[in-house]
Amino acid sequence: MDKDEIVLSEILVAAKSLFGKFGLKKTTIDDIAAAAGKGKSTLYYYFPGKNEIFAAVVKDEMKSVIRKLRETVNGLLSAEDKLKAFLNVQSIAIQEFRSLYKVIFEDMIECRRMLLPLRLKYEETQLGMISEIILGGTQSGEFRELSAESIHKMSFVLIVAFRGLHFPLSINPSEVQSHEYFDELVDMLIEGIGK
Repeated sequence: MDKDEIVLSEILVAAKSLFGKFGLKKTTIDDIAAAAGKGKSTLYYYFPGKNEIFAAVVKDEMKSVIRKLRETVNGLLSAEDKLKAFLNVQSIAIQEFRSLYKVIFEDMIECRRMLLPLRLKYEETQLGMISEIILGGTQSGEFRELSAESIHKMSFVLIVAFRGLHFPLSINPSEVQSHEYFDELVDMLIEGIGK
């Protein structure tokens, strides 16, 4: 890592911790600078303001989840196992980043405009990954032949179903046994498209 990458990493680690504890509104640039051990001018050198730091923290977390998703999915053979792993890795990520997700929900109205482009890109990436898994299952003979439109629709349904579980997973994860719900969702999908 070069010097800029190290400084950026230090800022994002400090900011993530503060945003998770105090939320976007209550966290200040001064707080982030102090926690990162940097001067305010250093923060302003890399970011125009607090909202951009928050967006960078969320983007960094999303990249981390996508990286973990790719590693996990690529290590499995069957499309069914890949779909189940995809959903389970996401549920674990939500639980790990619970405090940050809580901030996002609490500050949703203010953050929505800022985070929407990031969220759409994140979901677009997820949609592509699920489409690849389903296409791989049709090509291997694990699933019946499906049109590109059907694959896209099924992928979208999985993303929407998972999005519906975001809130209960991030607010009270002990009440939701995520793997049971996700495995059931994939089993229903497989029954519909399996051979």
